[in-house]
Amino acid sequence: MNIGGGMALAGGVLSLASAACLSAEPLRLVNLSPLDAPNMVAMRRTLDAVFDKAGLSYTIQYLPPERALADFIAGRFDGDPNRGPQFHALFPAAIRVEPHLRTAWYYAVSASADVRPHSWADLGQYHIAFLRGLHGIDLKTRHVARREMPASQDACIRMALIRRVDLCVVSSETAGRWPLQEKYGDQAHAVAFEHLNIYLWMGPGQRAAADKLSLAMREMAARGELQKLMGPYRTD
Repeated sequence: MNIGGGMALAGGVLSLASAACLSAEPLRLVNLSPLDAPNMVAMRRTLDAVFDKAGLSYTIQYLPPERALADFIAGRFDGDPNRGPQFHALFPAAIRVEPHLRTAWYYAVSASADVRPHSWADLGQYHIAFLRGLHGIDLKTRHVARREMPASQDACIRMALIRRVDLCVVSSETAGRWPLQEKYGDQAHAVAFEHLNIYLWMGPGQRAAADKLSLAMREMAARGELQKLMGPYRTD
């Protein structure tokens, strides 16, 4: 099935290529978030423009977080466009492509208005929960003595509301809104305490591609194109 602009979806893999790049072998990207989420749609449009400018093509496939990480490290994929600045701790040989693609905002959701962390460091005083498989939050909260990792965001927030934990840490794609706010907004207190930039990371054998992509992205950022393409899903 063709999806406009040269995109084709088959077997869960989205292929994207400019006409000039059809003869090149596409770089294989893996993504830990479903590709139809609004921020991921914006990210794919941005990747289209970046890869086209760099003279490259790519495919992108969604896999759950744990499998996405394992397959990237094993070399089954060439890159991952959806990892935080601390990803080196999980994959030291990976190459970070600058500047960042998007931004993630982090909220502490709790049953009490008195729970108001202002930083990752502040979380150390609380009993926290976060969605299993979110490696970025995992790495940022290693200093926290009591951590729970439920299987869904819904379960995480409910743990906070019944006070099994002090708070649930959730990641939001935009500032000012948090996941499941429509469902739990009347019951929960939520505090935005941090944001992190999210990057495209390439595998250790992709230095040349990483350099081309970084050059393209720096030029686009300087002209405001990255911000325009990502809209509310990115901040400088």
